[in-house]
Amino acid sequence: MHSDYFGVVDCNHLKQMKIECNNTVDFVDGWSAKGLCRAVGEAGSIVLTAHSNADGDAVGSLTAMYAILSRVCQAKLTPMLPDGCPDDLLWLPYTDVILNGKKDIDSCRKAIEEADLIVCMDLSTLERTGVLADSLQGAKAKRILFDHHENPDRGSFDLVVSDPDISSTCELIFWSISTAFGREVIDADAAKSLFTGICTDTGTFSYSNRQRSLYLAAAELSQMGIDPMDINRQIKNVFTVNRLKFFGHAMSELLEVYPEQEAALMVIRKEDMERYGVESSELTGLINEVMKLHMVDCAVLVREEDDRVRLSLRSKCHTDVNELAKSLFGGGGHERAAGATSHLSLADTVKRVKQRLGLLLVAVIACLTMVSCGDVPVIDVQPDKGDTLKENLINANRYIAHGEEQQIDSYAQRRGWKMERLAGGARVMETRVGKGPAVGYEDELVIRYRMEAINGTVIYDNVTDTVVAGRMQPTRGLDAALRTLREGSKAWVILPSEQAYGVAGDGDRVKSRMILVYEVEVLRCLANKKQNKKQK
Repeated sequence: MHSDYFGVVDCNHLKQMKIECNNTVDFVDGWSAKGLCRAVGEAGSIVLTAHSNADGDAVGSLTAMYAILSRVCQAKLTPMLPDGCPDDLLWLPYTDVILNGKKDIDSCRKAIEEADLIVCMDLSTLERTGVLADSLQGAKAKRILFDHHENPDRGSFDLVVSDPDISSTCELIFWSISTAFGREVIDADAAKSLFTGICTDTGTFSYSNRQRSLYLAAAELSQMGIDPMDINRQIKNVFTVNRLKFFGHAMSELLEVYPEQEAALMVIRKEDMERYGVESSELTGLINEVMKLHMVDCAVLVREEDDRVRLSLRSKCHTDVNELAKSLFGGGGHERAAGATSHLSLADTVKRVKQRLGLLLVAVIACLTMVSCGDVPVIDVQPDKGDTLKENLINANRYIAHGEEQQIDSYAQRRGWKMERLAGGARVMETRVGKGPAVGYEDELVIRYRMEAINGTVIYDNVTDTVVAGRMQPTRGLDAALRTLREGSKAWVILPSEQAYGVAGDGDRVKSRMILVYEVEVLRCLANKKQNKKQK
């Protein structure tokens, strides 16, 4: 292509593309389309790379950029990945020319040394390029970054194209390349790769995304000679027998679920993977299987590697896993998907994760309630707030109570419920105002209710019961809520465990420390007969 293409871009075309893209995507770094064109046009040798343990967005970005640059410049292109392309993405175009940083390290280093331009994709820092990091950091070439993670390391790059609110790096490349070079340079191969990255990073459009640009980009790409249905089949139907068996083993044996905390934790040791003959790259998608559990809002997958421990974090609604990853090991990512790296031992890493999620304290209290006082070991739950077992128990109970308050508030907020908080912590929201007498102390009530755990599990349904107000029947919290209602009233009631069945449960379906959600109706309210006689 003529060199003028890179130095002088058709201003009218560029202006039109910028208006179209800027109405859709906020390129937060104010990058220069002309600067991108010039850098590509002046380069004689270009290295393309992405992060280690590459996923669909990383491989899609890499192969799409290879396809695009092959059309717009004459430079020598060398695509590489720190640990190669995972087997389940080898069906993408140009994966056969990708160098493996571990197996082809000499070739990778030579290409980096000779490069005029290095284009990095889907990583916020060069440290994420694993075995290639030192060579990339020491390279004399100009460096460009395309990324959608928060707080990219701008100091390591000459030009940064970034939007942390966008769905994927592949979508970011679609808009930025359209702006700089025109949409006609995106051929069917590039479109296939870009669409794949968008699908994998959004869980086939099932994860939250703040911008309409996702659907506009997908619609455009779907008309560029690709088969979206076939791509979706390729993404999902790539399991080997060993990988499928390992997923089953992981879900049945390695998964810990904490319904009351709406959390899940999966810990994978090297020996687990070796037993089934799977590589770490084959674990892609495992955490998404965990997120299918309706009672889980936040999931953490902890994976042991040779010299480090990797963490993958996901959430659905109210857990900001980007902040969680930062607080754990200085990781990051997005509000709903993030990662981190720990250089502690696997045991210490898991301990820190459990402490941060409030799971360790719950486990300790559950353990203490199962043994007699004479058998209780000295456990240092929170040493900075007390060095005796009594103080630790008090601190732990406060911690759990605070956690339950947060869960209840989040639950009500997600449903748009404006609830009244009673003195003991029970919440009540009247959905139908009764026309009968107000419930008074010692009144006999006939009620009908449905009881669920806060994770949505139905415990009792359509139960009719007779209780006496003021006698804490059937529980302290429900009794307090009933005394705010009238005959004919219907209400939602949420009880923290201390206002429900506490540590002991009800001996049947209500387990230890369950937060309960009631839908309750006051069918009849019979006034206290003794009080009536006194009034007469």
